[in-house]
Amino acid sequence: MVSDPLSRPKSTPTPSGSLSANGVAAEGLDYDRLKQDILDEMRKELTKLKEELIDAIREELGKSNTA
Repeated sequence: MVSDPLSRPKSTPTPSGSLSANGVAAEGLDYDRLKQDILDEMRKELTKLKEELIDAIREELGKSNTA
């Protein structure tokens, strides 16, 4: 079974250590998860950009065909 890389469940960074009194992680965040979240968002944005470019090119080609 092949999984779609764009359909991964969303995750949020979780502290890998104890929390201080104000709820902020006293140690580092789970950077692998943060990195994966950023990569997922970049994939989504690139997909949207690709679709916008394709639509713009189709529109321009349509104009040149009718002119």
